[in-house]
Order: sequence, then C-alpha cells, then structure tokens
Amino acid sequence: MTRFFKNRGRRYVLLLLLVSTSFFSLPAENTIQQEAANKILDYFSSYGSFTLFPANNWASGDWDAQSDAFFGYDTPRVNKFRVNMEQTMSTMYEGGLFFKKLNLGVGATLKTDNNLIGQINQFMGFLNIDVFEARVEYSRLKGTAEWLGEPISGLPDSVIFDNQLLNIDLLYASPQGLYYGIGYSSYTLPVQLNCLVYDPYWTVWWAPVVSFYQPDMKFSIYSFLFGFDTLKDALFQKGLFGSFQGFSFWAWTQDRFGVGTSEISNQVAHIIETANGNRTLWSTTQIAMMVDYNLTLGIQYVKQLARFHIGLGIGYNIGGQTVTCITPKGPVQEGYVDASPSVYLFHYGPMITGSIRF
Repeated sequence: MTRFFKNRGRRYVLLLLLVSTSFFSLPAENTIQQEAANKILDYFSSYGSFTLFPANNWASGDWDAQSDAFFGYDTPRVNKFRVNMEQTMSTMYEGGLFFKKLNLGVGATLKTDNNLIGQINQFMGFLNIDVFEARVEYSRLKGTAEWLGEPISGLPDSVIFDNQLLNIDLLYASPQGLYYGIGYSSYTLPVQLNCLVYDPYWTVWWAPVVSFYQPDMKFSIYSFLFGFDTLKDALFQKGLFGSFQGFSFWAWTQDRFGVGTSEISNQVAHIIETANGNRTLWSTTQIAMMVDYNLTLGIQYVKQLARFHIGLGIGYNIGGQTVTCITPKGPVQEGYVDASPSVYLFHYGPMITGSIRF
C-alpha cells in the first residue's frame, strides 16, 4: 500500500512538472510564432493601394482651335478633326504591392518604355533607399477619329485607335500630408496638326494649307507633381487629416507639370510638304509641354485592426491635361513649313480605392 501511494505521488509530481513546463514555455512559443509572422510580413511592403476607375469617360481634341473658337478669334485654325472616345477602365497601383525581397511586382512594372523614372527606382533599390513610393497607372484610350475637312491625299477620312496611357511616378510624402514626386507619362493619340510658314511682314503666318492630322502621335513626357490625399493621411495617422478615422470626407488632388517630346511621322511630314508647295518641314521633333490636374471628392473609411490599418475610398474623379507643342528650332524660316499639335485630354468617372498598411 505504501509503495502504491509513493508511485502515485511520483506520477502527480511528474504531471505537475510537465504542466508547469508547458505553462512557462507558452510565452516563448508565442514569441517565436510572432517573430515568424513578422518575418513573413517583412517579405511584403508595409503599404500598398489599388485604385479602380471602372467607367472612365474620355474626350480629346485640338486645344488651340478650341481656345480660338471660345474667345471668338477668326483664324484658319479650327477643329477639323473629331475624336470620339469610348468609356474605358483604368487601374492604379501605389506603394509597394510586391514582395520586397523577391522583387516581384503585382500587375505593375516601372521599367515599361525604358523610362528614366523606372531606372531611378531600380538604382535606389540597389542602394536600399526607400524614401519614395512607386505608383503606376494604366488606362486605355480607345475610339474613332474622323477628319471633317477637305480630303487629305494619303490619309483616310477616319481611323480607329486603341492605345495605352501609362503614368509612372515616384512619390515622397511629407510629414504635413502633402506629397511630391517625379513622373513619366506616355500615350499615343490621333491629333490635329496646324501649320505656319515664314512671312516677311509678320515673321510667321498661316500656311497655304493649315490643318492635317496624324493618327498615331506618341507623347513621352517627364513631369513634377504634387498633391494631397486625406485617405492616405488617415491611414498613416499623420498630416493635416491624420485624425480622420472611421467614415469621413475624402479628397484627393494632384497637379502635374512636365516637358517631353513627340514626333511627326515621315508619312505625315511628306503629306504636309507636298500640300504646301514642297516646302521642307521645319522639324519633325516636337517639344511637348504638359499641364495636368486631377480632383476626386467622396467618402472614406479608415479602420485599425491589430497591426493592420485598412482604408477604403469611393468618390468621383475629374481630370485632364493640355499638351502644347513647339519646335526646338525656333520660328520657321523661309522655304520651310512648321507643323505642331496642341492637344487636350479630359476624363471623368467614379473612383474606388482600397489601401492597407502594416
């Protein structure tokens, strides 16, 4: 009997030791699990957002001709090219929606078009500099363009186009809530070209045949941009609108100013020269100067769930840009004809953004 109680006592002591060991080992195990979870999260970036413009409405045309008509100027420069654009969907990725240590992107790449912004971002990655966030926007410019003037030999009366618009930006968010950045924009669009020739009295004057069009002029523009986003301020809990938690008013705005190039095709250059008394085209290369704006107003919701901060914005976006082109060679000289486009590109529609920070 004594031996029975001794054996039973040893079992209770052994059981107590096992329970105690398990109990005291729980915090360590939780710590290990937390460290493992943190290591997994470290493979992802700490912030990212995805924006959808499900029904973007577009309009385009000749900006200078539109301005002449608006102010009542009587000039040969009139809108002879009607661009009918279809409603399309646009997407925008911002932050680091990628695996940091594997350098894998999610639906976006900064190296498209071999642009300088993507190269800068890659170089900063080599140096482990992460003060900038990347943003990539894809849109489709799709529709039909009709020539309304006298038939142009060598060009059809209408063209169908379906092109991509690309914006690639590197952004820096200031503690005050404003963001600044540098960007690259690229798109192809049918445009009207207006022509000038040398005149001894006025220096330059309207060409014998003023207006033509090019169905596929590509614009490549580098820009400086700035703006603010109340949703992002609330998500990071900093800046002027950092205290906006839960449901609140959402405002996102951006201004962009840039300079780049466009090119008149050899085919259109030959048509312009032939129609204007075989004068040589002054320059096929154009310097493109862009002014761009965007404004979104709506509602936002921001919530913190443990380590995660999530945000959702639903609003209506209005934006547009004008691109004015000039030749790099200065005023046209005698025996030449100068041609350049002046384009506006306008869009509007709903905007939905989802963001996460951890």
